Amino acid sequence: MGNREHIFEEYFMTLLILIGAVAGLVMGTVGVGGGAIIIFCLATVAKFPQKMAQGTTLFIVAAPISLLAAMHHYKNGFVDIKAGLIVMASFLVFSLVGAYIGVELPNHILKPFLGVMLILMGLKLIVY
Repeated sequence: MGNREHIFEEYFMTLLILIGAVAGLVMGTVGVGGGAIIIFCLATVAKFPQKMAQGTTLFIVAAPISLLAAMHHYKNGFVDIKAGLIVMASFLVFSLVGAYIGVELPNHILKPFLGVMLILMGLKLIVY
């Protein structure tokens, strides 16, 4: 590998580490946004194609990444296990449905849909 490729690879690895760090800090702090931040950063900062950003984000989120943060919240009495299991089961089923839909939708529809969803979530937090 030439020096130029080595420098780019180090830069890209550093970029990916920063994306994970920011997403982890936000998710661990406020309990949401890890996946949203990761997909946004992979698609815009790391220049992943939209579907690659989505698939990679799903891979990251599917792993027990937030387990330590969840355990800390649980130890402090801030986890409703019953509600969590119900949402988890629903999330499991409908994430598969969403995966089928997302793979079939063209990028020119998929990308704006993600943007609208993020805007609506942000507006809900700001307004209410």
